[in-house]
Amino acid sequence: MTRSFVAEMTISHADLPLTPTIRTLEDVDLTAESQPLRSSDRGGPIMFYSVSNCSFPAFESALEDDHTVDDWDVTMEFSDRRAYQIYLSSAAKFTTPEIAELGLRVLSIRNTDRGWHLRLHAPDRECLGDYWQFCREEGVRWNLVKLYSTGPKAQSIYDDEAEIPLTDRQWEVARTAARMGYYEPEGASAAAVADELGISQSTLSTHLRRIIAKVFRHLFDG
Repeated sequence: MTRSFVAEMTISHADLPLTPTIRTLEDVDLTAESQPLRSSDRGGPIMFYSVSNCSFPAFESALEDDHTVDDWDVTMEFSDRRAYQIYLSSAAKFTTPEIAELGLRVLSIRNTDRGWHLRLHAPDRECLGDYWQFCREEGVRWNLVKLYSTGPKAQSIYDDEAEIPLTDRQWEVARTAARMGYYEPEGASAAAVADELGISQSTLSTHLRRIIAKVFRHLFDG
């Protein structure tokens, strides 16, 4: 029987919804309570968020300066939290439509200090790898935190201290690429990394393909 997985990851990009607000308010806690809903006459897609652990006037002031937000309403109010309906702007960048298209299912979305923590159900390894590739192409930073298999023999497959079985040369290539920011949206180019390693771009590409293949085999076939 094919295994499915639960993956926890963080994603970050300056244009992801509410990211400017998150980065302005150090301790705010946000939980997305919906996927993006259809566009409205008051702005772009609508999302609902539960907000706590902050000054609500400060949160609303940050929303006013947030380029990913067109408008907002308070829909519920409690002593320690509020629920907001957020009308997102055309500048907001989304990955959730791609999540659904790839067959992934969102279990939870909450903020981190720089972006968003996602917990996703993945029916197979390919769709999770495709989502990673989509984020990279869109300039969205993607970091896997934990991975679990599901079913009768559910187990933890990966956490961020996991040891990946790469050769010494592959570790050198991977660490050099990471140190130079190759995996970051505005990091070093393939040409710069290849030059640093003293190899051709085609050789670098071969190394990186093999590294990624080993990483995903380790994560999903272990």
